[in-house]
Parts: sequence; structure tokens; C-alpha cells
Amino acid sequence: MKNIGIITKRSDPMALEASAQLASWLHEHGLKVTVSLETARDAGIDEKIADGVPQSRIPVDCDLIVVIGGDGTFIAATRAVGDRNTPLMGVNVGRLGFLTEVVMDRMIPTLAQILEGQFREEFRTLLDVAVIRNGEQVLKTRVLNDAVVHKEALARMMECEVAIDDMFAFSTRSDGLILSTPTGSTAYALSAGGPIIHPALDAILLVPICPHTLANRAIAVPGDGCVTVTLARDGLDRLLTLDGQAGFALFDNDKVLVRQSRHKLRVLHAMDRDYFSVLRDKLHWWENPAYRHHEPGST
Repeated sequence: MKNIGIITKRSDPMALEASAQLASWLHEHGLKVTVSLETARDAGIDEKIADGVPQSRIPVDCDLIVVIGGDGTFIAATRAVGDRNTPLMGVNVGRLGFLTEVVMDRMIPTLAQILEGQFREEFRTLLDVAVIRNGEQVLKTRVLNDAVVHKEALARMMECEVAIDDMFAFSTRSDGLILSTPTGSTAYALSAGGPIIHPALDAILLVPICPHTLANRAIAVPGDGCVTVTLARDGLDRLLTLDGQAGFALFDNDKVLVRQSRHKLRVLHAMDRDYFSVLRDKLHWWENPAYRHHEPGST
């Protein structure tokens, strides 16, 4: 790896400071550094240290991209990578950070290990999402976490039917339906009561949001299938939200088609990190209630 790209959450001063620090370290170690023009400006990175380019060029020019920010920044970087095979490494300056798992003080040591060839490589599933309206495809896109079919502001339930490989599966009345990758199972799907699915499993997760009946539960279906969500003719305003970052208006009888993409996202990890160590850290599974400080009046 000779050319390292940096994609940064530019609204975060800590992320900008970390980007400048990392760029200087990489330059000192004889590596080419590429950042966006905006990051170079906002972080004060000298052109002698890093090349400033349009952000869309970073995945084209680089052998590895270090994402400094939160999971939202990581998702945006995934979109920028597109069909390319450029791997990502995530550094967390956000809140939870399931995708940006490297803490700030481990950024340079972890990257040093990766540059020495000491890393674990993981391939994350992506979903291709399409909207069919009156027989025509009006949207085609891709998500890392989830595609969410949901109502807009009114406090009314929406109705839809779900089919797997053109075979009717179930109908639901709810606030919406989350269609998630295993990666997305620790995002909105988890908050909606869905299970955590290991990213190595070949599955698509369907999670109703506040369903009208308790019989509507989350279900994981085979990853090689095509999920079709058909909206009822109820006149409600509905949206398709993609990875929590983009929205697309839906109308009566629209069909949302979701299937696994043939492309995978490459993610690089330190050798001493695995999926369960991330879950332990982020969800505090390591905590033993018996050892917590007992506050007066607590039970």
C-alpha cells in the first residue's frame, strides 16, 4: 500500500485534527497521502504533505482509505467507493461506532500494523435496492446498512405486502419495515427489536417498525433471495430511506425490490480485533452487574 486516502467528518474539529496528524505521520513514513480539497483546507494540511483532490477521486487513486468520523461518515465513504475494491479502515470520533471501530489513540498503531501486512480482511454484504413504479424502474441504488420503507409525519400506520422470490410471505400494518444487511442489524434494526446477525451470515433481515400486531416479528431470509415490498393503495405519504442518509418518495402500489449486491465492501481490521470484541466494547457485554458501583438507593 503506497497511497493512503483519508475521508473525514469535516464538521468535527477532532476529526480534522486527527486527519492532519495522520497525514503528517504518513508523509513522514514515505507514503503518498490523498485527501479531499475541503479536508485539506479545513484541516490545514499543506499541499507538500497531501494531495487535495475531489472526494470522488479518492477511491480511484488510493490503495486504502482511512475513514475518520462516525458510522455515517463510513457509510458515505462506502458510497464513494462504489464498485471499486478499495478497502476501508474506520476510526471513531463519533458516538457508538460499530463500523468506525478503531479508537483515536489506536489510529496510528493500527494503521502501522495494516501497512506491515498484519490485518484481518472482511467482506461486508451490500444490498441493491430498486423501486418499480407502473412497471418502470425509477430508482436503483445500494446500501450498506439498510433500506427503510416508512410513513412520513402522520401518526397513521402504513400497509404493505412482502414477497420472497415472488412468493407471498406476509402483509403488515406498522410504522414501516426495515430491510437490513447483517452489518445493519446493529443499527436501526436493533433499535426496532431485531436480532444481531453476524456479518458472515448470508441473510437479509426484515424488521417491522412498531407493528400493529405482536405476530409481526423480525425474520431473516436467505441472502440469495429477492425481497419485494408492495405498498398498499392507502394514499399515505411514504418514504424509502437509504442508510439513514437519503430519502426517496414512495406512492401507492410502488414496489421496492431488495437483493444482495454482487459487490462486497472490503474492511480491514487489526489482528487483535474480531466481531465479538467490537460487540463487547460497544454494547458493554464485558460488564458484570455484580462489579458495578452500587449507588445509594439503587437496586
